Amino acid sequence: MPDDASALVLQGAMAWNAWRQQHRGDLNFAAPRWYDSPGPGGLQIKGRNQLDFSGMDLSGVSIHRAFAEGLDLRGAVFQNAHFEEGDFSRADFSGAKFHSTRFNKTILTGANFDDAVFVNCNLNRVNLVGASFRVREITETVVYGIAAWDLQTSEASKQSRLVIERTNDLYSELIAQGKVPLMVDDIELAQFVHYLSDHRRMRDTLNILNSKGVLLLGRFKDGGIERLYAVREQLQRQGYMATIFDFERPDNMSLTETVVTMAGLSKFIVVDLSGASVPGELQAILSQIKKPIVAFGDAYAMFPDLEDQTKVLMLKGDDAQLLSDLERLLPELERLHGERIVALARRYERAALSRQAGSSRLHEGLEEL
Repeated sequence: MPDDASALVLQGAMAWNAWRQQHRGDLNFAAPRWYDSPGPGGLQIKGRNQLDFSGMDLSGVSIHRAFAEGLDLRGAVFQNAHFEEGDFSRADFSGAKFHSTRFNKTILTGANFDDAVFVNCNLNRVNLVGASFRVREITETVVYGIAAWDLQTSEASKQSRLVIERTNDLYSELIAQGKVPLMVDDIELAQFVHYLSDHRRMRDTLNILNSKGVLLLGRFKDGGIERLYAVREQLQRQGYMATIFDFERPDNMSLTETVVTMAGLSKFIVVDLSGASVPGELQAILSQIKKPIVAFGDAYAMFPDLEDQTKVLMLKGDDAQLLSDLERLLPELERLHGERIVALARRYERAALSRQAGSSRLHEGLEEL
């Protein structure tokens, strides 16, 4: 790489872009230190990076093992660029445009990608923990192996054809090879869907959900939703994953199917009986799934009949005692869950022994013939 490129890139977008117009070849930056935060005596300290790369055209540039924490890259353009490892944590990529650009194990924690565009890129194993990822668009991009904890996203972002298979290729290269990769349309769901795509892991997933999940049903109006949120927080403090159906119905499922599915992935159900839809929801659930129910509020006329179908525990205290009473019931619910596991194991053990016995009798009969 020409020595003047290393110096020019530090002079900002105007000088750099003018130089790149005359020198369009590919460039490689090896372990650049793009960080300037001088402290007392001129020593570099951890703080605000004063370097400004905003508006730069970094197309055709390969950047290996850079230290560029907090670098200002607003509105930068990356066409056929390559990031190999490196630290761009807290960097500002807002409004940047990435086309046919590859990343590999790059640290992007806490970075800002608001209004950025990704088309035909590969984000192989990048670390996006805590990043602001309210992008304008991300499409036809490999997202395999990303770390996306606490990723901040926006429903306004256009997301489509996000590849969740292990590959170093770009989407366009996969298509050119005649491959149709496994894809999702939501970057936050990418890892979950990839996990579920391995049928061998499905059993583990279902076991985790059924050992930690709790479905909360009830009234939303007149303080009802706040009560359910309080119950959810209490359960989460005890290590459960409590869910409330307070989101939009999935496009391909009815309301009833959604509630029944959520119940099937739960260890038990907590119900505020004042909810108008609760009788219908419980009827739909118990017609297919037998999970213990913890209920509070005034019981409707036919509610006691549910005890013919499943175990029902009532919380009789007022709102002030609701959470403490629920906590006292948790050991009983765990006991019921354990009994169900044992009962299911014995049921399928008997079924297996019965099949074996039937097979043996059939074999003996054939030998006699």
